[in-house]
Amino acid sequence: MEKKSNGAALYQEMRRMGLPIGEFTPGKGQDKISRVNSVSDLFRSGIVWAPDRRWAHEVIEECNDFPSGANDDLVDSTTLALMRFRQGGFIRLPNDEPEDIPGFRSTRNKLYLV
Repeated sequence: MEKKSNGAALYQEMRRMGLPIGEFTPGKGQDKISRVNSVSDLFRSGIVWAPDRRWAHEVIEECNDFPSGANDDLVDSTTLALMRFRQGGFIRLPNDEPEDIPGFRSTRNKLYLV
């Protein structure tokens, strides 16, 4: 969860409730448009699927209106979720770099020369 403005209070409340939630602070060059661009290939590939439900139509409509639409919260949360799934290896595309790099051993996202 992004710990900015209202997110900070919500973050604290969710932590008090015992929910295992982490904080997110966008880095330099990680504005909303950059984040959307970083996952656009997932949409283009067809790997992102939406059920025929009212809430899904709302997400699609907001994504379609981005960045000039009145709201962008659903776009931002969708983008952050897709980024997390991709970074965690839950979503892969055929053109992604292979995980096994000859001569290297991965341990908790750190690479060591063997």
